[in-house]
Amino acid sequence: MAQNEHINESILSDEVRQDMKKERIDHMTYLPGMEVLDSDIGQQVLDRTAAYDYNRYTADDVRRALRHENRTLEDFGALLSPAALPFLEEIAQVAQQETRKHFGNSVCMFTPLYIANYCENYCIYCGFNCHNKIHRAQLNAEQIEKEMEAIAATGLQEILILTGESRSKSTVVYIGEACKIARKYFKVIGLEVYPMNSDEYAYLHQCGADYVTVFQETYNSDKYETLHLQGHKRIFPYRLNAQERALKGGMRGVGFGALLGLDDFRKDAFATGCHAWLLQRKYPHAEIAFSCPRLRPIINNDKINPMDVHEPQLLQVVMAYRLLMPFASITISTRECARVRDNLVSIAATKISAGVSTGIGEHSDEIEAKGDDQFEISDGRSVDEVFHDLQKLGLQPVMNDYVYV
Repeated sequence: MAQNEHINESILSDEVRQDMKKERIDHMTYLPGMEVLDSDIGQQVLDRTAAYDYNRYTADDVRRALRHENRTLEDFGALLSPAALPFLEEIAQVAQQETRKHFGNSVCMFTPLYIANYCENYCIYCGFNCHNKIHRAQLNAEQIEKEMEAIAATGLQEILILTGESRSKSTVVYIGEACKIARKYFKVIGLEVYPMNSDEYAYLHQCGADYVTVFQETYNSDKYETLHLQGHKRIFPYRLNAQERALKGGMRGVGFGALLGLDDFRKDAFATGCHAWLLQRKYPHAEIAFSCPRLRPIINNDKINPMDVHEPQLLQVVMAYRLLMPFASITISTRECARVRDNLVSIAATKISAGVSTGIGEHSDEIEAKGDDQFEISDGRSVDEVFHDLQKLGLQPVMNDYVYV
């Protein structure tokens, strides 16, 4: 865990840590009930990432990638390499051209809604982890409706529903009921919940969900094993294949993301792009989206930080995604400050959150029982503030870009 010295198990006693270590399950072996796909996409991603050496690229490789109209994974690797850093201005110009070509000046707005923060996983960088002493809460159907009603009153028409990763507390049926309520208020419904089997994704799609986002966190399976110590999330390949199961379940779109700063961010960004690129070719109808989160401080550990992923590196990753997959949606979250977010939507990002809370029950004044936040946000602007700031940048805020017939 040298990559981030502040990510540790210090909140537990030595005795508890030793007991947990003895009981740890193999992170590469599926648990009973986990669907195993007949697919080689995950292994292709790992093999290509293992072969990716970003230090071998030169300035000529970067220039060549910029000249290409349809970029390959080799071009993508060059654009993510250290050799590309002196070319950020040129890359930004090309990335902005691609963004405007496919999206015009439109930037989609949405907000996340956390409906529960109970979690059965021990991910040592996450505020929701099962050993972190925080105030837990779960909204019932009436409270979910009050939250959604308050959000809809701001004018937003897209919502992202999130829970902690607890199958026992946030059951598939519970999440499905939240989707049914959301359909009364919103045109687009996304999910960021624990990975599921394809039949469960099919059920949630029937309940109203449109797309699923799953963060792999890191594609380095060895590092993954040291960060995910307990719970279903510990099973690396099951998480790796979640997006494909979601597509098999009928979801219209899937989102990808590595938590930049957990491990070698260039390798993780390459794996994320490769994963999306391969799935797009296998499922041409799928709508592809990227998220680009950096580590943020959490309750009881305010020292967590993204280490070597500074603003130039974040910009590099976002622009490389855009040039690899020009049609993909790219989200920039409130993990970043307003200045960084505004800069990224001016160049390559096409989706931005607003009026954000990562706690439970914080949108409606009528809810008294509230739960603690997953992480600290950096951009606390309201929906109106983000809307008007986008207009000042010459961009067009869009609440919904789907027409249902």
